[in-house]
Amino acid sequence: MKDELAACGFAVMDGEAVPEIAGRWGNPQAIVSRERDDSWSLSGTYGLEAFPWHTDGAISSRPPRWIVLRALSIPQTTHTELLDPDPSLLAGLRRTVLRAVDSTGRARHLPAAVPEEGRWRVRWDPRVCAPQIGLSLDEVDARAPTAIIEWREGRVVVLDNARLLHRRPAVLAGRVLERTYVWSE
Repeated sequence: MKDELAACGFAVMDGEAVPEIAGRWGNPQAIVSRERDDSWSLSGTYGLEAFPWHTDGAISSRPPRWIVLRALSIPQTTHTELLDPDPSLLAGLRRTVLRAVDSTGRARHLPAAVPEEGRWRVRWDPRVCAPQIGLSLDEVDARAPTAIIEWREGRVVVLDNARLLHRRPAVLAGRVLERTYVWSE
């Protein structure tokens, strides 16, 4: 799995136990596709519609490094798209400043890409981190995925949240993924 994560930024496992990843693990949380509501989340904002490219925790001063997803209930064929920024997109992200607004309305400015441990950590979430300088939302939205993960019950996917953006197409109610965040030590 380590080789896959290093090469691709993600690893897919079917019917296997969730692998151990170095770092501090958060609590597993069931992510249930549902109609829009007034919650401060992607599901609350977009409901069953398609999600835009994003990284989880983009507004956080220290977003989770890894996302572990396990498919619990997949009532229809669905997938998650991944985007590994190529050099031109990464260069654009390095020049981009985001205006991040948290759930209390507090605003601050954050870089869309920062150097970290010999690599670049990216952050992107048009819902709460609007670009002010640099790339536009349309420039990132227009990017085609570099990988597509087809979901089936029991599938486990580990994503490098510092490296990859991800999104999903519109779905029906009832899709349930279990999400666990892992922070690097």
